[in-house]
Amino acid sequence: MSAIQEEVIEEESPTIEAEKEDEVDDNANIEQGWQNPIPKSSEEESEEDRLLFFKERECALLLLEARRILASMLQLREKRDEEAWNEKRKLEEELRKKTGNMAVQEIQEVLQLQAEDDESEWLNQIQELKNQISQQMRTNLNLDRDLQLLEKKISLIIKNKANIQNMQIKARSQRSVVSNTTIDQKKLEHLQNLFYLLQVEPRYLAKCISLVSASQMETYFATTVRTLYADALSSREEYLLLKLFQLSIENEMKNVKQVTDFLSNTETVVPKMVSAYNKRKQGAEYVTKNVSPLIKKIVESVDLNIEIGSSVSIYTTHITSEEQKTGQKSSLPPITSEEEASKHPIVIAALEQRSTEIKRICDTLLEAIFNSVNDLPYGLRWICKQFRNVAQKSFPNASNEEILNLEAYFLYVKLLSLGIVQPEDYIQLDNIGQNTRKNLISISRVMQRCFYLSEFTKNDKNFVIFNSWINSNRSKLLRYFDEVARVEEPEDTLQMSRYPDLTQNAKPVIYISFKEIINTIGLLFENEQVLASDKEDPLRKILSDLGRNPFEGLSDDDREIQLTLTNRFASNSYEEENETNLLYNETKELVIQVLRLVPLQSTIQRLTLMEVLETGIKRATETEDRVLSNKINRVLENLGKLEKASFVTKDDNYDSFVHDVALEVANRAAIREQQRKEIIRLKATLEKMINYSNFANSKIENYRSYVQQCMRQLCEPKKKGKKQKKKKKKKESKGKNEKNKIKERKE
Repeated sequence: MSAIQEEVIEEESPTIEAEKEDEVDDNANIEQGWQNPIPKSSEEESEEDRLLFFKERECALLLLEARRILASMLQLREKRDEEAWNEKRKLEEELRKKTGNMAVQEIQEVLQLQAEDDESEWLNQIQELKNQISQQMRTNLNLDRDLQLLEKKISLIIKNKANIQNMQIKARSQRSVVSNTTIDQKKLEHLQNLFYLLQVEPRYLAKCISLVSASQMETYFATTVRTLYADALSSREEYLLLKLFQLSIENEMKNVKQVTDFLSNTETVVPKMVSAYNKRKQGAEYVTKNVSPLIKKIVESVDLNIEIGSSVSIYTTHITSEEQKTGQKSSLPPITSEEEASKHPIVIAALEQRSTEIKRICDTLLEAIFNSVNDLPYGLRWICKQFRNVAQKSFPNASNEEILNLEAYFLYVKLLSLGIVQPEDYIQLDNIGQNTRKNLISISRVMQRCFYLSEFTKNDKNFVIFNSWINSNRSKLLRYFDEVARVEEPEDTLQMSRYPDLTQNAKPVIYISFKEIINTIGLLFENEQVLASDKEDPLRKILSDLGRNPFEGLSDDDREIQLTLTNRFASNSYEEENETNLLYNETKELVIQVLRLVPLQSTIQRLTLMEVLETGIKRATETEDRVLSNKINRVLENLGKLEKASFVTKDDNYDSFVHDVALEVANRAAIREQQRKEIIRLKATLEKMINYSNFANSKIENYRSYVQQCMRQLCEPKKKGKKQKKKKKKKESKGKNEKNKIKERKE
């Protein structure tokens, strides 16, 4: 009951008393001789009037309640409007600041809330970490090559015992060390120009892809991805690498007649590039996080047997297992016919049990894969998107399944399946038994068919049982493929335009061996007419100045040099403009430092940059602050130079320059956060690479000691035998002499 209703009820009793007084007055009038012209009975008056009274009272209560609710609603509406208006003003204020629409005083206010730091320190730290990672990466690659060489030696030792001496001669010739070589500065400059051009103009390398044979692919990819793009350690390098993939996909798609030829053609190089791309840190981390934990449980289940082999093998395995358990020969008759074995109850039951377990495992794997689509490396998702778009344009008549098979191939075959059939490459596992390996292969076959959206054929008779399961997951796979390809362009995701100073303030640096330099130059010369048909092409000019054999006798030299990549073909005006850009950025940083030192003025008037600088000069004079004075003088000097170069102008009171300063200040927090995350990521990467280097070094030492031991055992068996005989004779003679001496002493 509302408060108003309670008040009305409290007023009810005096109203009834008033009615009673009216009745007394009426009775008095009647006694005096006056009569009511419309007489009413007491019953009629009490029922109708009382009912009308209660209805009127209820309506009044409702009106009062509605009035009260309306008032509260109006107050709430006003409050919400005020909050929305304040929020809108706040968002507009933030947007205005982020877009650089701030006065000088507002910039000072923002700077007072920010911690003072030095831009150059951040950039220098990032660049130093990248250099260390690049060097460590090269070291690890060399260690991997040494490991592969030692593994080959060990396998050859086991297989070819008779040719050990020839192997030793070859090994000695391979260990020859090339004397130190000094590089001519002109050649060094041409090399820096060449690799800068190859890095920022992916059209050259993209054309090379169709010209490189499959046997040269490993060397080519090592030079491009691992050297030129430093394994995509930064957004800039990742961006350039993805652009290389885009052009390569377009070029290779032109050389095939239909979509299916892209994967069946052994000459296509892009699939091998994607395979190497997936083996980077990002791809390995994805598999380790989302696939390996599930596979580890299967590997640890030693007694698990879910291999989907032939019916005869399943039947034979059952008989063998039964005989091992009982110790007696099985009473089951031998079966050699596949058709007869497939109808046997034991085989049917085994297939049913194994297929049920495989379906359960595959369901778990699919769920993990579907739920981790956002964990997939962005570059791989964007490459899948490019394959889909280019295939749809190049082959408009191709079916959707044929195009999606490209995505399935690069997602599953080149990434996910490796974590299933080769789990030891991603996590530390004990020796995987042959039975466990067969289990993993059976799981992978079913998963691959599922990703390809295709059923098993009659040739895979025992796998046909999975067709209904594959069809039941078809819609989920289609949604998954669409989700994988639903990514933004690299310009947006990698934010190349938002943080230009991260890549423009420092020139790119690469570390490359003489061997890679000579191989790359040889490839470019061989295909010069295809790569640069125009005589004025920049590539032709660099190759002409560099020469076909700039480093004779160093074709097998793995020593590395550092190249600071520079652009040779920027015109003088461009070089001046680039220097002016650096001066512009330097002036912005100086102005920010000055605004921190100059006290904020309390005025409503919108101050210009020159007015604030004049205030700063007065303060520097009063406080004898030479630091502030020198910085203001440098700002004024730089502004004069920038004005001559038409970068700034007095006509707008340097408002365009202030606008850029405001953008720098407003986005500095985001830039610093991005830089901080990048430093953490680079440090973690460097630490892991150093740990791997230590592991590889210890493994190499073990391999070398093992090889040496094998060499001694295989190459010197006779000598060892003679020595052992001599030792035995010496021991026997010593024993006889000692016995004779003892006898002589006794005598």
